[in-house]
Amino acid sequence: MQGLVNGIGFGTTELIVVRPNPELASGAFLHYLFNSSEFRKLGEGQMYGAGGQKRIPDTFVRDFKAALPPLVEQGAIVDFLDRETAKIDVLVAEQQRLVELLEEKRQAVISHAVTKGLNSEAAMNDSGIKWLGEVPAHWKVVCVRRIIERFEQGWSPDCLGFSAEEGSWGVLKSGCVNWGVFNENENKALPESLEPIPALEVRAGDVLMSRASGSPELIGSVAYVYSTRPALMLSDKIFRLHPSPSINPEYLVAVFNSTCVRAQIVSSISGAEGLANNLSQASIKSFYLVLPPRDEQAAIIAFIKQEVALLDRLSEETKRAIATLQERRCALISAAVTGQIDVRTPVEALAV
Repeated sequence: MQGLVNGIGFGTTELIVVRPNPELASGAFLHYLFNSSEFRKLGEGQMYGAGGQKRIPDTFVRDFKAALPPLVEQGAIVDFLDRETAKIDVLVAEQQRLVELLEEKRQAVISHAVTKGLNSEAAMNDSGIKWLGEVPAHWKVVCVRRIIERFEQGWSPDCLGFSAEEGSWGVLKSGCVNWGVFNENENKALPESLEPIPALEVRAGDVLMSRASGSPELIGSVAYVYSTRPALMLSDKIFRLHPSPSINPEYLVAVFNSTCVRAQIVSSISGAEGLANNLSQASIKSFYLVLPPRDEQAAIIAFIKQEVALLDRLSEETKRAIATLQERRCALISAAVTGQIDVRTPVEALAV
């Protein structure tokens, strides 16, 4: 929840505009009050609507009861929270930057492994492709049409606004492969009035690609399905790729998520901003990549898994640290606006 405390803005119908009575409350104090854990928890309990369209009713905000200190004390609380939350925000920003750096490192590890290999002493040849540069001399530069035997595309019926229950049929959303990781929970339940198409069921070992998304950076995301619950179908926004015997399916996923192929995907996206963005089969078939022998593909995949697992673990630890800092920030706000701490207490005495 955000507040425009100073300045001029415009609100849509999705916003509740609150103007404080200047004799009773300052806008800055209300901003912190509305970001307190008590207000947010109670607000979550009042939400209505399905999926990502949940809202809180106007009456909840209008009827919310809070103890207001005198205006002078409200100002002291605001000054205290501005100062202390700023310190926490700096720490959060540093941790978020670390997450970004770890993601960049993750991308670099994958990209280097699938374009330069693991042997730093290997003889190199010019690939003949400017953006690819030199590659191991015994690797082949191939067009994707030579390593993909066929594409399958799914079906997108009018589904329900929630995920399918275990044992019930669902249709996967394009977000099920975001960032190269398969997420079976990204699905919508198929209405009982519609018959499923078993041939479109996703199975372990599949290679899935998002062909369309509202976010251009997610178009062309590819993931390997290591395991999945049954009764989940492809949507028409997802391709199932069938690689030829010359390429390891996991290696194919790594290559498609490397910077060299991502650059080709970005340049091939057609359509206007929004859901019209899409990637055609013809474009995908025209991409170029480098193909090592199968034994090297297996070694590269093993290396990538090991390195990425370490980076992902560090990233998860950093994200947990961010969550802890944000919880402390929220707790500090709640304690200050409810009078649980005296803002006149020296900062050093507070366990923030």
